[in-house]
Amino acid sequence: MNISFSNLRIHRGLALAPLTALLLVACASSPTSNPALEEARSLYSRASSDADTARSAPLDLRRAQDALQRGDAALKAGEDLNTVEHYAYLARQSANTALQSGDIARSEQAVTAAAAERNRILISARGAEADQARAQAERERQQAELARSQAQQQGAAAQAAQARVARLQQEMAALQAQQTERGMVLTLGDVLFDTGRAELKPGAFATLDRLAQFMRDNPERTLDIEGHTDSTGSDALNLALSQQRAESVRGALVARGVDGGRIVTKGLGKAVPVASNDTGEGRQRNRRVEIVISNTRG
Repeated sequence: MNISFSNLRIHRGLALAPLTALLLVACASSPTSNPALEEARSLYSRASSDADTARSAPLDLRRAQDALQRGDAALKAGEDLNTVEHYAYLARQSANTALQSGDIARSEQAVTAAAAERNRILISARGAEADQARAQAERERQQAELARSQAQQQGAAAQAAQARVARLQQEMAALQAQQTERGMVLTLGDVLFDTGRAELKPGAFATLDRLAQFMRDNPERTLDIEGHTDSTGSDALNLALSQQRAESVRGALVARGVDGGRIVTKGLGKAVPVASNDTGEGRQRNRRVEIVISNTRG
């Protein structure tokens, strides 16, 4: 049988034509995308772009990526739709798990930050409390020191006052002054003056020297100098003589350095006797100059 070479080629082409057509139909029927895969891809993209998720769940992201790649390959190969969607499901699950891990990581970071802030506040509060406690302790120390200083000052003042009282008592004893309701009273008797005269005799000088020194040592003290007479003679004469004798004593004290502004003089004549004028002894006692020593006039 004679069959030409060209006839063989025609028959081979006719035999391959159905197979080629089948392949073309298969390629034309394979889908290029799948909604489930696209949803999973979007979820994966959101998860992988989140820094907290990428840091906390790298394995889940890798699983999601691997499932997407397998799904894309299955889709491209035209595998069964259930297979493609199974890979899409796995990708979604892994992406969701990764996102949940990211949320947990953010929550833990927030808790950690809140705890750190709380600790900072507590430490700051403790520091403030410690500062307040130290300040309070310092105030109490200063108050205690002030109280101690005041107590020492009061003690020193009390001792000084006691010393002044003791010295005053000694000085009053030296002056032979007597305590009365009006104050300390020093009496200069009639023997220090000549009869009917106002000039002091030298016998009065020692007493006046001590009194002047006392007044210089005690500048807060004042003097009331009162002149007195007996009932002999006229009232006018007695008043004048008693005033002159009081002024004579004042002049002697001023001459010894006592400020005259601290001294008041009064001539009382026979008005304030201390004894009866019926006897010579009584009249002699009534002829006197009394010096009243006080803190203030009044």
